Amino acid sequence: MTIRGFSRFVVFAGIMIILCGCGRPTLVGTDAAVYSRGSLYAVAGKDLNSVYSATLAAMKQLEIEITEQNKDVFYAKVIGKIADGRTVTVRLEPAADKSTELRIQTSTFGNEERSRVIYQKIQENLKTGSK
Repeated sequence: MTIRGFSRFVVFAGIMIILCGCGRPTLVGTDAAVYSRGSLYAVAGKDLNSVYSATLAAMKQLEIEITEQNKDVFYAKVIGKIADGRTVTVRLEPAADKSTELRIQTSTFGNEERSRVIYQKIQENLKTGSK
């Protein structure tokens, strides 16, 4: 392999590493959750309105102060503050077959444990129909 061929390979490999590492992870099926790059990504098998209501209920049950909430047919977002002052952001988008994609981020760099607790509470509320 020549130096020119090797340098092309290195550039190509670098581009592939950068491109493959970007974006959200791929989820298979509903009610699956993956933590990646500071956010928990999940798909709930319910429509946007149901997941939005379950999210609001979860935040109240976990004593997270809701500071902002927005919703329309295409997107919903709930932002809250935890007692330690850190921010929790839950973003919701409708997906195919009346399912909803969730993205939960706790603080600037993320906290997997807290994100999973919030997701579990949302799942519980979806099963019980809590509002």
